[in-house]
This record gives sequence, C-alpha cells and structure tokens, in this order.
Amino acid sequence: MFKTKEEALHFFKNSTYTISKYNKNDIIAIEGSPCDKVGLILQGSIDVKRILTSNNVIHMSSLSEGNFFGEIIAFSDTNAYPATIMASSNCEVMFIHKTSFIIFCTKNPDFLDMFLNDLSNKIIQLNNSIKNLSFSSIRQKLSNYLVTQHTIQKSKFIKLGITKQKLSEMLGIPRPSLSRELMKMKSDGLIDYSKDTIKILDIEALEELLME
Repeated sequence: MFKTKEEALHFFKNSTYTISKYNKNDIIAIEGSPCDKVGLILQGSIDVKRILTSNNVIHMSSLSEGNFFGEIIAFSDTNAYPATIMASSNCEVMFIHKTSFIIFCTKNPDFLDMFLNDLSNKIIQLNNSIKNLSFSSIRQKLSNYLVTQHTIQKSKFIKLGITKQKLSEMLGIPRPSLSRELMKMKSDGLIDYSKDTIKILDIEALEELLME
C-alpha cells in the first residue's frame, strides 16, 4: 500500500507505534502467539508459513515493504497468529496497536478505502490457498495454481515470482515431487517451463483436471 518507508511514517506520524528490526530468517511471530497489533513492513520482506509437527512447511504468502500483516487476526475473536511470520530478508516493521489503528482509519476515510481493498484481496488469496490444499493429487494442485495465475496474469506465460521451493511449500507438496510432476506435465503436453516461467499449452485440459 505504501511505496516508501517515508510515506508510511508520514501517514502514521500522529499515531502510537513501535518499530522493530529483524535479520534474515528471524522469527517475527510464532504460530499461536497473541496478536493485538497491525504490522506494517517498512523495509525488506517477510514469509508467512505454517510449520507442521511433521516438520513439513506450507508457504502461505510472501509480503514486501509497504504491506500490512496481522490485520485480520488483530480484529478477530481469536487474536492469535494462525501461522509463523519470518523475515525473508533483513527487515524493519512498524507495529500499530489495533485501537490506534481504528482511530487512524476513522479520521482518514481515503486510507480506510485502500486498506479494505487490500484486505479483500488478501482474503481472496487465502481462499485460493485453502482451495488448493483441498485437492488430493499434485497434478490437481499445480493445475489449480496455474489456472488461477492464468486468470490473474491474463497470460499463458505464468511468471512465478517465487522460487520453486516456495511454490512447493505454498502448494503443500515436497520439492522433489513438484519437479517430477512438472516434468510429467511437460511430457504430457500440458505445459512447458523455464527457470522462472511456466507456459500453459493446454488450459482446457488443466481446467478439466480440476473437475475430477
């Protein structure tokens, strides 16, 4: 939402907040820990992950500077992080208590409109992640991801924007299994791919896979 750290600091200059700095791979919040503040990334980037008891990791999302996190949880009845927040680079985060955040929103309706738009997009992304995890096969999970990105990016050339390791975590499948399925789907004429791009060759076939 904010393009620069200076812009964010200007917006919240009259609000009560704290700023914390983290090194790469530092844990910002552990799953289950209390959440009564809205986080705003001033510099750097973070990953939102679910770390399962089996030591498997599900990558939920990645956020960069200018983006909020924890805003859904802070205003929920649970008030506890449902996933672990980690610094994916050296980063700086502003934390605004939810009471101060509400006061700020009531005084700045234009910001509230942008904030609700951003929040709605995150909920849609979360619903897509949940939908993806409901599929039983790796091919279905990959197909759902590609069909969704085809709609978002409006292209058959899907730019990943994340590493294949993060993609495998986001889909909830092992990294080697992802590589094997990509090769199989290429052999079957469904896709082609390079280092950071996947080309959809048969969108109809991918959509049919989701109906099985």
